[in-house]
Amino acid sequence: MSRAVVARNFSIQIIARILAVLVGLVSIGIMTRVLGTSGFGEYTTAITFLQLFAVVVDFGLTLTLVVMISEEKANIERVIGNIFAMRMITGALVLILAPITVLALPWSDTIKEAVFIGTFGYILMGGATLLVGVFQRYQSMWRAGLAEIINRLVLLALIAGFAWFHLGVVAMVAASVIANAVWLYFMFRLARPFVRIRFLLEWNVWREVWKRSWPIAISIFFNLLYLKGDILFLAFYRSQTDVGLYGVSYRFIDMLTSLPVMFMGIMLPLAVTFWSRGEKKEFQVQVARTFDFFMIAAIPIVVGTQVIAQPLMHLIAGPGYEQSAEILKLLIFAIFGVFLGALFGHLVVAINKQRQMTWGYVIVAILSVIGYFIFIPPYGIWGAVWMTLFSEALIALITFGVIYYTTGARPSLTVSFKALTASLVMLISLLLFAPLGVIINLLIGGIVYLAAMIAIKGIDLKDLRSLIGSKQAS
Repeated sequence: MSRAVVARNFSIQIIARILAVLVGLVSIGIMTRVLGTSGFGEYTTAITFLQLFAVVVDFGLTLTLVVMISEEKANIERVIGNIFAMRMITGALVLILAPITVLALPWSDTIKEAVFIGTFGYILMGGATLLVGVFQRYQSMWRAGLAEIINRLVLLALIAGFAWFHLGVVAMVAASVIANAVWLYFMFRLARPFVRIRFLLEWNVWREVWKRSWPIAISIFFNLLYLKGDILFLAFYRSQTDVGLYGVSYRFIDMLTSLPVMFMGIMLPLAVTFWSRGEKKEFQVQVARTFDFFMIAAIPIVVGTQVIAQPLMHLIAGPGYEQSAEILKLLIFAIFGVFLGALFGHLVVAINKQRQMTWGYVIVAILSVIGYFIFIPPYGIWGAVWMTLFSEALIALITFGVIYYTTGARPSLTVSFKALTASLVMLISLLLFAPLGVIINLLIGGIVYLAAMIAIKGIDLKDLRSLIGSKQAS
């Protein structure tokens, strides 16, 4: 896969992701305004609880699928058919435990009903997200992007309709069930030109998939335990209003998280190829370039948020969520851990060191849970924020350690310092033009940052043209 192909696919995904995020923000804005802080807190608690089970359902199958169909001489249809069957069967068996388990928890009937309804949505979503690997393999990510945008538009239409009739939290969750069914249908249809997806039950293939995926499954589970444990502990010890305030800030982080995961999904097959062929130098160069790109994206986000957090959260969530802006100003620093964790976490899979990394995720999860017990009861939201920052930083450090020890890849900080310099220039412009409103600020900030990066040679114009759509032959 050439750099031009990577750039084109990433550009397509960026456009699709921007559209999906914008539609998602509108959906969140409707819910926060209609449900209120307490109702949105109940919605957040139900969704977060379901996510724990959904990650167990993943069993590492998504990453395993990408790796297996990227290998030479892979029987792609056979691999996809068996892994898809594994996902749907195990998904149904594991997710059905969610509505049973939630009955024992001291939450409202609304949350319990939402978990019951939402179970079906997560089963469907599991099948849809798994098939993204097909489009990654065939370098046709516009199809996956189109399916996701359709999913978001259907979800927005349903949420708007249910909000009009004031149907409440459970109806908002039910909307995702319908939208995810539409999503899975279109993923099937759009994959047809490449593969015939069948339901295969070949136990020898299942054993091989399980052998590869179980370390990833354990890692992902403990990864989510420290990522989402903050919301669940907050729901136990504090009111649903606190969960709503924290949850709307965290939703913003979640949307940004998709950027590095999306990019690494494209880069993973290339990293697997470099490493399996013994092209260590090319592997190291790819790591360094990706690190630079992630810092170019993450640093201005963190710096700019310090100025625009208040008007941004007011625009997204509406009145009553003012405290979310202060939460976001601190929580946004977790983006560094998110980006680097995505980079080095995917590379761990590429070099087949997921078993060794399992202990890292376990240690971080244990320390985080202990921290939640200690800090959330007395400090509430702020205890959750600080523990999130701690866990994200620690996991990024551990995954980097595994990659550096195994491959010798060591990114340079030169571009990062240039990104910080350009971000400070952007910060000044945001302060000067703050009265013009958050949308204008975002546009001005982006232009100033890009211009500053080009001026100090933090971004090469050739790389920039490649990033936004090179016409070079692949």
